[in-house]
Amino acid sequence: MSNKELLNLENISKSFGVVKALDSVSFSVYKGEIHGIVGENGAGKSTLANIILGNLYPDKGTIIFNNSELKTNNPRIANELGVSMVHQELSIFDNLTVAENIFPMHNFTNKYKFIDSKLLNENAVEQLKLFSLDIKPKEKMINLSLAEQQIVEIIRAISSNPKLIILDEPTSALNSKEVENLFQILKQLQKKSIVVLYISHHLSEILNLCNRVTVLKDGKYVDTLNRDEISTEKDLIRLMVGKDLENLYAKKNYYNINKKEVFMELKNVNRNNSVQDVSFKLYKNEILGIYGLEGAGRTELSKILFGLDNFDSGSIVIEGEEVNQIKPNEAIKKGIIYLNKNRKKAGLFPGMYACDNIICPILDKVSSHGFLDKNEIKNTTEKFIEELNIIISNITNTPKQLSGGNQQKLMVATCLGTAPKCIIANEPTRGIDVGSKAEIHKILKELAGKGASIILISSELPETISLCDRALVMYDHKIVGELSSEEITEEAVITLATGNK
Repeated sequence: MSNKELLNLENISKSFGVVKALDSVSFSVYKGEIHGIVGENGAGKSTLANIILGNLYPDKGTIIFNNSELKTNNPRIANELGVSMVHQELSIFDNLTVAENIFPMHNFTNKYKFIDSKLLNENAVEQLKLFSLDIKPKEKMINLSLAEQQIVEIIRAISSNPKLIILDEPTSALNSKEVENLFQILKQLQKKSIVVLYISHHLSEILNLCNRVTVLKDGKYVDTLNRDEISTEKDLIRLMVGKDLENLYAKKNYYNINKKEVFMELKNVNRNNSVQDVSFKLYKNEILGIYGLEGAGRTELSKILFGLDNFDSGSIVIEGEEVNQIKPNEAIKKGIIYLNKNRKKAGLFPGMYACDNIICPILDKVSSHGFLDKNEIKNTTEKFIEELNIIISNITNTPKQLSGGNQQKLMVATCLGTAPKCIIANEPTRGIDVGSKAEIHKILKELAGKGASIILISSELPETISLCDRALVMYDHKIVGELSSEEITEEAVITLATGNK
């Protein structure tokens, strides 16, 4: 190991049962660099990060950190050495304050050895200023939005003054301004010789930020490239998946939408100032995009459509029938299903078998005379595993044992089992790789082609542009514009989403 290397990984291997997550992976990370790690879901990125952090121990291999071999490692040792991490799935303390989450191991005490809350909160305010975040340090974490929680976790990792910070999909819930702030902070850390390991499926971020990029595929090391060796995102995609994905953001093959066939209509719907005077029609065969920056009201609107929240005034008509304060079980009976953007908290049962997750909404279809049919459960589960290419060793694996992308596809399978007439897809490709993203895009297009109505809520503009027949743009809790397929461009959408005309 040379003086320019902070971290050297030599022949790292790790298996979970018959699944080989990492297979003799070796590469080095230099001091003072932002080092990207890319690969499809299941490539071993998060497993590798957790081994570096000490959450997992490799089956074989050597870790050398700052010229010393780590013969034993755990999160406490890693933290003492100066390693911190922001996980893909948030690790927050819901019932503690923002300040307590930023400094969970703090030593802000007074002369009597009691916690000095004033000093704790003052230091938290200084950290929150990094993101220009208007959050009170005494606010409970449970009251924050997903994006705000993610920012607090990033701040916690940065505030410990690490030598190495590992970021696993850190921007999955952030808007463009917050991403820009994060990049500026990471570049400042780089100037202080802090090393950043940046794991992301957003290849544009990798190319804009990283000095070098390591590619993993199926648990194996593929290559490490200097930034100037990478011309376009396609270069990385070829290494990640072994082929070109020319049609990832290809325009949807539009179907002849009959605008007389309205599946759902909203008329002047309002809720507590979070959704104001919203009206639109959703047609059969259609993919309708709803775009807005964080806080614009799009998630609040999606919850109303599925009955997770009530509306105060207005009306919703589903297939010609006006509904009054629909509930989720009633929505499912009417053929509406909701794909939640937070798979950990609201999309899956992480401790239950994969097969049990898939059959939860369709118990009546896999039962006979009140008893569950094990063969039917097995056949149904294996059908969706094959159709969605879910990488799983056994149908009795739990979501916790799967990569983020395979968790996302499992959540999609849970939705598809109901044979829905309408899917409300809230960030359907959040935190997944390009291959899985292409598969989910294909599924959504095919469902629309077969007559389903789809509402797509996505932070990724290329996804909205390529998939949607129409797009509604929200700003300040209202719909401020409607764009046809030909009119959906980045400039047009962002102009409306920022309150401009």
